[in-house]
Amino acid sequence: MSLQKKTSKNNSGSGSNIQIVSGSSSGSEEELKSKSETETETESETESETESESESENSSGSDIIGWPEWFCDLEGNEWFVEINDDYLMDDFNFYGISKYIPHYHLALDTIRDIDNEESQSLSKKDKGKLDKEAGLLYGLIHARYILTRRGMKEMIKKLKNYTFGKCTRYQCKNKSLIPIGLHDAPGKNSVKLYCPNCQKIYHSPKYVSSIDGAFFGTSFPHFFLSVFPEYKPFNTKESEFVPKIFGFEIHRSVSKYDQSENKKNKKERKKKQEKIEIEMEN
Repeated sequence: MSLQKKTSKNNSGSGSNIQIVSGSSSGSEEELKSKSETETETESETESETESESESENSSGSDIIGWPEWFCDLEGNEWFVEINDDYLMDDFNFYGISKYIPHYHLALDTIRDIDNEESQSLSKKDKGKLDKEAGLLYGLIHARYILTRRGMKEMIKKLKNYTFGKCTRYQCKNKSLIPIGLHDAPGKNSVKLYCPNCQKIYHSPKYVSSIDGAFFGTSFPHFFLSVFPEYKPFNTKESEFVPKIFGFEIHRSVSKYDQSENKKNKKERKKKQEKIEIEMEN
């Protein structure tokens, strides 16, 4: 408690009385409280600002998309699998591919999201050409990546979702189709579809007709089925169609007879054509 001395004179002026007034410290305590409150408010504001800044940084970092993810999200590229970064950074996985890519190193840097001064100085036309070469390079690497364990697991997800479609043959019972290429070299044919049950190859839909068959390769379906036998075809005898007439199976000799007749007719036609050519020469 603080004591204050207050002097007051009487009206008579005869003397001076000293009054001791007890002053409470409530004012100073309130000031301390207000200071502490302001300090806590400023601290909470700074903490909220730092949290908001960190959240904004995280959100901005999450918004950044790598080249492989961007490429796979393009319309018409739904069949592609996003290649792992570890696989992309290993040069051993690209052995023999450089002969198909004119600007191999620039295309590889774009796929790896590596800034290159030479690529930045290119014109719009040259950048467009470089993007096409990067897409070609990614497709050829993709054909090798899906043969790995990780790549096959990613392809299984697409097979379960019927991304590649179902076999339209009745006996195959909606078997999931597998993409296949007729050639391992690019520029030969577009990607086709292979049914593991009827073992037939079908044309791919129009929206993926621009995808090269070399981006999936000739070995993927057979290698995939050897690693994951649960996706092998079911009983092939039940899936075979048996032609019948009035409920009775047609004997095999009838079909053999038809085939032999066709061969005879072809031979006779050839002989007639040869006779006509000889007569025309004479």
